[in-house]
Amino acid sequence: MSLGAWIGVDLFFVISGFLITLILIRVKDGTGFLLVFWQRRALRIFPLAGLYLVALLVLIRLGDPLNMLPRFDAWPWYAFYLGNIHIAIYGWQPLAVMILWSLAIEEQFYLIWPFLVRMCNVRQVLRCCIGFIVMAPFVRALTLSSADYPATYVFTFCRLDTLAAGAVMAVLYSSRDWQEQSMALCKRFAVPAFAVIMLTLMVPFSPSLPQTRPWLFSVFGYSWLAISFAILLGASMDTQGPIKVLLTSRILMFLGKRCYGLYLWHVLAAGLAVVALQQWGVGFYAHVVLWLAILLTMASVSWLYFEEPILRLKRFLPYTEREAPAAAIPNSGLIRVSR
Repeated sequence: MSLGAWIGVDLFFVISGFLITLILIRVKDGTGFLLVFWQRRALRIFPLAGLYLVALLVLIRLGDPLNMLPRFDAWPWYAFYLGNIHIAIYGWQPLAVMILWSLAIEEQFYLIWPFLVRMCNVRQVLRCCIGFIVMAPFVRALTLSSADYPATYVFTFCRLDTLAAGAVMAVLYSSRDWQEQSMALCKRFAVPAFAVIMLTLMVPFSPSLPQTRPWLFSVFGYSWLAISFAILLGASMDTQGPIKVLLTSRILMFLGKRCYGLYLWHVLAAGLAVVALQQWGVGFYAHVVLWLAILLTMASVSWLYFEEPILRLKRFLPYTEREAPAAAIPNSGLIRVSR
């Protein structure tokens, strides 16, 4: 059985690098765009993450009935989006809080990246992104030799290539000179890129299991995944036929709207499923079915009654320059809703 579920985080880093860079390139000349950008990102990220932390604290007050946070006392690190740094220093933490490491990287990216995009033209941004992709494996090799594996996986500078790969696609897609040729090139290499991702999924590798950490992948693997995901992202631009139907399907739109909640609530949903079925002696597949049902319910309630009403506040935070029309951004449910 593959242990490759972690690969979804790399995909979302690539999408985030693409989406955020595309937005920044198109609004960076507007007055006060930095403040507007941060406010809009805060509306997307902070409320649900705060609600999730409150839910964990409530569970602790109730005696941790799901047994998810034994002896955990490092809350400030995760409340202030430094969870990845905490893991890099102190090692793996209980899964319920450990999943917040990726949000920490996202927030650190949101804090710094707009300044670089503002100061540079698109060619300079492209050079920076390529530099980050080249640099990241060397940073991982150094980190692996000095701080062991968790830091290699969660430290911000070790994952810059994933964000930068998405940013490269944003620069190429936003340029009239580069768009057509670069997207055509992505379509040409889409099949090999897909094969790389599938082969990676087939390898029984998990970031949290010591016996499955090959040195070569720990250093170079995230780069080849990032490039492969970026190629597939580029190939999906302005696509037609069955692929377009798939990317714009109702199920992808449904999941795309709830993707943030699906990620945050999946550990709690799993704990609830285990507790609910522990006296019934049922097998693995029954747990999976109940887990998915609980997760979809939690994510849907979260989206309909918490996230979506808060996101409507974005209408009070417009950019001073017109954003890219919706048609200019691939109609994948995951990308459209992340805006």
